[in-house]
Amino acid sequence: MKNILFSVAVFALLAACSEEPGSTEPAFDLAAGKAIAEADCSACHGMDGRGATSEIPNLTAQPAQYLIEAMHAYRDGRRLHAALQDMTTGMSEADIANIAAYYASQPPLEPGGNHAPTNVTYAEGATVAVLCEECHGEKGISTTEGVPNLAGQQPAYLIASTLQYQSGARSHEDMVEMLTELEQVDIEKMAMYFASQSAPMREAPPFGDPVAGEADSASCGKCHGARGISHEPMVPSLAAQEPVYLVSAIKAYRSHDRSDETKMPVKTDEQINNIAAYYTTQAMTASVDEELSGQEMAAKCDRCHNPASGERNLSIPSLRGQSHDYLVKAIKEYRDSDRENSMMHKMSARYSDQMIETLATYYAAQ
Repeated sequence: MKNILFSVAVFALLAACSEEPGSTEPAFDLAAGKAIAEADCSACHGMDGRGATSEIPNLTAQPAQYLIEAMHAYRDGRRLHAALQDMTTGMSEADIANIAAYYASQPPLEPGGNHAPTNVTYAEGATVAVLCEECHGEKGISTTEGVPNLAGQQPAYLIASTLQYQSGARSHEDMVEMLTELEQVDIEKMAMYFASQSAPMREAPPFGDPVAGEADSASCGKCHGARGISHEPMVPSLAAQEPVYLVSAIKAYRSHDRSDETKMPVKTDEQINNIAAYYTTQAMTASVDEELSGQEMAAKCDRCHNPASGERNLSIPSLRGQSHDYLVKAIKEYRDSDRENSMMHKMSARYSDQMIETLATYYAAQ
């Protein structure tokens, strides 16, 4: 019964979207689309739209407009896939539209795979974090002058910075030696553990004026966020930071001893002391939840991919019921900028491999 209702709804939608002014005949030809799909697409995507392997996407029940735009992207070289580019190059617009309509008309697939639902937790990162806590303090809250907090930092920033120390791109002899044996997955777990911690505000340091520092920090807030709490994956938070470290770091950027693609605003010594005094007296909240379910993560994705209002952009794909392995692959490509989409990169830039696994498992089970 569910499949019958789905088919009725899809055919009504296709007819409504494809009728040309003054015409009673829909522009889509499902029979022609089925014939082309059988000849050219079924080896990989089947006749029911299910990918032949776990890394091939499911096409069934996707919006026809999305499938059309995806095929255009392969044909035009905006998506890189030699076989698909060769195949679509010889297709007419009618062929592409008919294939899209055929697969869009197929009923949803039963969930495949045997991936058990999981929650993202960061407790296991505590084991790796012990290596850092000797200097950076318990839970990444520094009590040593000149040593920065790690608690609450953006995880992507922590991962990138740690990898730079590990490779020697950032110079610190002790850090290189300590990190040598760690795999990237260990670094990710450590970063997510520290990111899930909060840091209390500190007492004002014996230098600087926190009140004046709030005004002096106006230009800093453009990147580092209100009260020094960053919401950008690659921009560190400054709230509750160790004040001596903050002063030395800002002066290092000013003198170009530390490089950054973004030009840091030039500040006087007095202003730097004031800024450090201001930020150190702000509380630092965790940048990630201590535990996160796939459903909670999906709520953000569903704003575009499955809006509660029902007014969905038909150029945006459905994620529900998609292949688990394909989703993992696609999200990682967006995160790592191997696929071009600035919005998707921004959304996924802070996702660890564990977060992507959890999100993909949730959607694949729908």
